[in-house]
Amino acid sequence: MRKALVCAAAVALIAILLPATAARKPKPAKVLFLVGGGFHDYKSLPPILADKLNATGDFQVTITEDRNELTAPKINKYDVALFYTQGGEITPEQEKGLTDFVSKGKGWVGIHSASDSFTNSDAYWNMVGGRFSGHGGGDFHVKIVTQRLDVSRGLTGFDVNDDETYDHKFHKDAKIIAFARREPGGEPAAWIRFYEEGRVFYTGLGHGQPTWENPAFQKLMIRGMYWAAGRKTPCKEATGGTGCRAD
Repeated sequence: MRKALVCAAAVALIAILLPATAARKPKPAKVLFLVGGGFHDYKSLPPILADKLNATGDFQVTITEDRNELTAPKINKYDVALFYTQGGEITPEQEKGLTDFVSKGKGWVGIHSASDSFTNSDAYWNMVGGRFSGHGGGDFHVKIVTQRLDVSRGLTGFDVNDDETYDHKFHKDAKIIAFARREPGGEPAAWIRFYEEGRVFYTGLGHGQPTWENPAFQKLMIRGMYWAAGRKTPCKEATGGTGCRAD
């Protein structure tokens, strides 16, 4: 009788705790995916990544070419700003909206030519960390130089075909952490940095369709998005399979 009561109490406790646990799952992070510019396929490539992010259930992506979404209060409804842009100028209102958004604790993620955008803004250059200074092209290897960071734990090196080899000039006030480098050459292929209270992730990869459809690139981007959003990467994503790492 006592054993039956104990079991019944345990079942009742589980029934009480399960809804509470489910209620603690955070809402999907809202992502402003800003696209547009020259030299790249800004129409068909961004949906490839947006679909992957939406499929996680942890992100809700809005793709737009409207740069006025960067102004306050419009930008404040998002959690992460994701850029696949090139060229153009940013207005003072857009610059302030974006830099305030990130510096006060939100995230920014840049792909490829995002570092070749808004060159009229020193504040944007500082936030990103680096500014495009030139490129070559071809096939190369991306080496993960450290796995001790949350953003890089469990990632392994991978090959990239028919992409551009971006070089950068780094802002004098920016401190970046390059966790992936291009081989040969050693140029950072992906880095993170803290911008006051916010998080910045950037990769120079992503010129064309071969890279966007590369599962390793997609995994890198998804990892960067979780990090920039300040969220823990799910176990299946952290390990590339199922189950959690022992550490």
